[in-house]
Amino acid sequence: MLIFISLNKLFIKLSLISETFINIKNLILKANKMKKYERIYREILIGILNKKERFSQLELSKKCYVSIGLVNKILKKLKETGAVEIFPMQFRILDASKIIFDWATKRNMNKEVSEKYCIDMKTTEMENSLPFILTAYSAWRLLTKSVPFEYNKVYVYIPENEKEILKTWLKDKPEKKGRENLFVIFTNDKHLIENSKKKIAPIPQIFVDIYGLSEFESKYFIKDILEKYPLFKIEIE
Repeated sequence: MLIFISLNKLFIKLSLISETFINIKNLILKANKMKKYERIYREILIGILNKKERFSQLELSKKCYVSIGLVNKILKKLKETGAVEIFPMQFRILDASKIIFDWATKRNMNKEVSEKYCIDMKTTEMENSLPFILTAYSAWRLLTKSVPFEYNKVYVYIPENEKEILKTWLKDKPEKKGRENLFVIFTNDKHLIENSKKKIAPIPQIFVDIYGLSEFESKYFIKDILEKYPLFKIEIE
């Protein structure tokens, strides 16, 4: 009888562990699946900046490493908002602002951050020293030499396979007590990595990342980006 009760308890524990593992696995798979749509937005917006007006669904699928099904799903949503017009083998852009703001409103940078540090270095010194992909304020400053508002937070994307490089970088960097000023986002997004040039994320990524920040200075950077790229502005006729 005692053996039966013990086995029954063991079975219940194993079932709970198994269920927890499955739930965690499903959450991870769901999160990864949700992230894939961002590649589609990014590729379309990069194309728009390069004066491209028409896109092929197949081309988008290949460049973004996603299925045709996901491409069509996203395009259907964009069509409903009047952002694109869809044809059998291609689609054209009607309103770039609706695309970038639809993506931007889904971003929450606080949830994206994997690790954060308080490094005792000047902001520009830290930016120049980091061997990773810069985004947000730092990326905009380096790309345009424009600083619409003073900032002291640096955001970087680091490929998953470069975690050891971060550890090496941190070894001789003085940390201090206080508010964090270095925010790390680990990523396995091949599309983002491939489209980042000279340690700087693509312009659409910079925009949505800044938009997804709750900090006071973000609105000044958003205003500056829209002034320099008016095609992303919402036009009311």
